[in-house]
Amino acid sequence: MRTYEVFPAPVGSYTVGRTQMDLEYMASDHSTRELTAFVFYPSDSSEGKATSSYMFPEVYGMLKDQPLVTGYLTGGYFSIEFKTRCYDDLALSAKDKRYPVLFYVCGGGGSPEWGTVLCTDLASLGYVVVSIGHPNSTMYKRKDGRLYNVSKGFSEAIIALSEDPEMQALAGKMEMRPDDDTAVQMCRNVLALPVIAKVTEYSELQAEDIRFVADHLYKLDAGELDSIFNGRLLFDTGMGIVGHSYGGLTTAMVCRDDDRFTCGIGLDSGAFGLLDSDLKKPFLLLYREPNYNMNAVIGANNSRETYYYSVDRVAHLDYCDIVFTSANEVLRGERDAMEMRNVVTDYTKTFFDYYLRQKAASVDSLAYDGVDLVKKTRNK
Repeated sequence: MRTYEVFPAPVGSYTVGRTQMDLEYMASDHSTRELTAFVFYPSDSSEGKATSSYMFPEVYGMLKDQPLVTGYLTGGYFSIEFKTRCYDDLALSAKDKRYPVLFYVCGGGGSPEWGTVLCTDLASLGYVVVSIGHPNSTMYKRKDGRLYNVSKGFSEAIIALSEDPEMQALAGKMEMRPDDDTAVQMCRNVLALPVIAKVTEYSELQAEDIRFVADHLYKLDAGELDSIFNGRLLFDTGMGIVGHSYGGLTTAMVCRDDDRFTCGIGLDSGAFGLLDSDLKKPFLLLYREPNYNMNAVIGANNSRETYYYSVDRVAHLDYCDIVFTSANEVLRGERDAMEMRNVVTDYTKTFFDYYLRQKAASVDSLAYDGVDLVKKTRNK
């Protein structure tokens, strides 16, 4: 398997800036949520700066304290000695007056830096992309230096789901490419399990975090706070959101509950907490088999179009930076890292270009070996 020491050059023409913001607010459960957010954005010059560091060593070091990781993997996980393709605190590009906004949601137990390749690609194409560190369910370092690891409660909720006898029994019955009725019933059976409820609570809090950060971006655009984004963010056609794994649940919840978001993408995610939800937004699922069984209710309920694309020869973590950084072959699928990156970036940017920028080309026009449109739904 080919190894890399630098992330790929961005697909777009913009130089990519990155800045970090610390935020906090009182959530609906009366907890204080202390967040961090990395914002990737288009710029015109690197200003002679060195590229941004990839991931804080202190954050990587917290992996050894995560039961989610230590219970299933041994040895090295991935490298953080990677050269990125973005630069800290550049000026926002002057080429356009305003830039559309996207959010990226990392997987549970992950870090907001884990989507650096995709966020950099999207920013190089003219999007402002926000990746948040969520309390309890992700690990991160704030600008003020404080470290946050995955909580014991979140770890226990995810482990309980994976070890639940009813969940294991259902997983053993999941078919590859099932017919629609079978897939929908399987998905409903999974989502009705009592063990799902606790997992869903954390995702709902992540969705609340995203809505709060979206509020903050509106304030930055309005000039209520000093920022390079004053008057520069394009909200007229709404915002987009993409999430990997556990982050995909949050993505769907945000689409369902916040009309400021126009469309969303789930990368090898599921539908926990979405049993009877009409997202009312275009939604794309890019996944490995047999994950249709875990997402079938989304398209069955959604009154807007839902795309299901199956990708062969991939592993679950191939949808994030670990496709490049992995130091453990157990984490990787069979596709070359560059090939997989091109699949994820192309489907993501084409989907958002179509629904946010009203560009003519849609994901229907894309063709990759082993990437198959399993189903496209639109309910009236």
